Amino acid sequence: MRIVACVAVLAVGVVAGRCSAEEPADTRTYWVYEGGWFAKAKDGSWYELNELTYRKLGKPSKFKEAKRTKEYVELYDAERKVAVRLAEEGAEVRVSDSADWEKLATGRWKTPTPAE
Repeated sequence: MRIVACVAVLAVGVVAGRCSAEEPADTRTYWVYEGGWFAKAKDGSWYELNELTYRKLGKPSKFKEAKRTKEYVELYDAERKVAVRLAEEGAEVRVSDSADWEKLATGRWKTPTPAE
């Protein structure tokens, strides 16, 4: 009986250790820069809104999340064939699969307030 109890205690400790060792959920959903922002919508898609795109298009630019790493969140607009990487230190853009990544904007991750 003692052996069973010891094994049970060890098993609980191992499971508890795994749970506490897991990384917290990735909450990066809102990236701001001077004059605009990228935000994740409830359906999982992303959009960019700034004065220039809104005046030109009359609506936000839409993106799908293509990749998420510790360093960045990569978005892709299939209609325009444009990829964007949002990172802590800034954003980069690539206008084709064979193009190099270029600096797009300086910005940062932010926790949105209810009014945003």
